[in-house]
Amino acid sequence: MWDRINAEGRPAMLELFAPGYRRHSGGATMSLEEFAEEVEERRRAFPDLATTVQDVIAEGERVVYRWETTGTQLHPYLGVPPTGRLVVARGITISRLQDGRIAEDWASWDKASVLHALGVIPLL
Repeated sequence: MWDRINAEGRPAMLELFAPGYRRHSGGATMSLEEFAEEVEERRRAFPDLATTVQDVIAEGERVVYRWETTGTQLHPYLGVPPTGRLVVARGITISRLQDGRIAEDWASWDKASVLHALGVIPLL
């Protein structure tokens, strides 16, 4: 799924995510359109973006997966000029499926490591 989203962006998301999709992450809730904009920004900043799903647990309409995303920052991201650095993000997402599409996600990821890799904050 993420290989396709990283390669195709918004068109893939419109097929994979249900109408009314909601994403909960970092205390914020996003619509599909808002999440698609975030993904497009990431795809522009990290042209070699790749996501590896490391574990999957599924039961009923819930899927939990642990993932790692890597990419080289070649364009501005989060107000940070291009660094040429390899950035690694790791996290866990719980998805609720509806009619075979993702209707809702709860994502938790290590934003501090990403900000450190971009040179925004020191390693804590």
